[in-house]
Amino acid sequence: MASARLKQFERNCQRARDLVGLGQSLGSLTQGLVDSSDLFRSALTQAVAALDSYIHGVALDRAVDILMGRIAPARSSTKVGLHFNAVREIFDSRTLIEREIAARMHIAQRLALETFQKPDDVGNALAMVGINKVWTLAFPSDIEQTKKSLGLVVARRNQVVHSCDADPLTAGGVTPMSSQDALDAVDLVEKIVHAIDKLL
Repeated sequence: MASARLKQFERNCQRARDLVGLGQSLGSLTQGLVDSSDLFRSALTQAVAALDSYIHGVALDRAVDILMGRIAPARSSTKVGLHFNAVREIFDSRTLIEREIAARMHIAQRLALETFQKPDDVGNALAMVGINKVWTLAFPSDIEQTKKSLGLVVARRNQVVHSCDADPLTAGGVTPMSSQDALDAVDLVEKIVHAIDKLL
């Protein structure tokens, strides 16, 4: 059964694909006079954001389920790390609904301090909420290549958002980005999330 977060993830990936299509159309309409590669960069960035948002959502939902007693606590060396005041507020709640709202609020605030994009960060986030060895389970025959590919996509996203995708070899230039580069990134992220989602 698909997780509650999968549909939103798929909508976010469709937004990335729409950006690629818009860039392709713009390039065709202007016969290449307008460089639409920034739309491809935006699509790649959107795909990584979709992954990050999905992992945050799954971690939040499962952490709340653990606190509410709906699933067993995680056995992991990674911890959510709520402050004692947050724990007190959660368990001082008068009703179950108030407790769940307080838990969701405090856990969401705590998770907002993290990014879950790099392969090890994704694995640690899911282990924290009881999904251990996610890469081994989701990609038993292709672990290292999948993790390496995701690492490259995330590194490119970081280059785009932290240095405007500046080309280190060309002063004032940007690193080329094609529509296929962006689509490959979206495809990879979708493949990863769909494999992970089957484990939930």
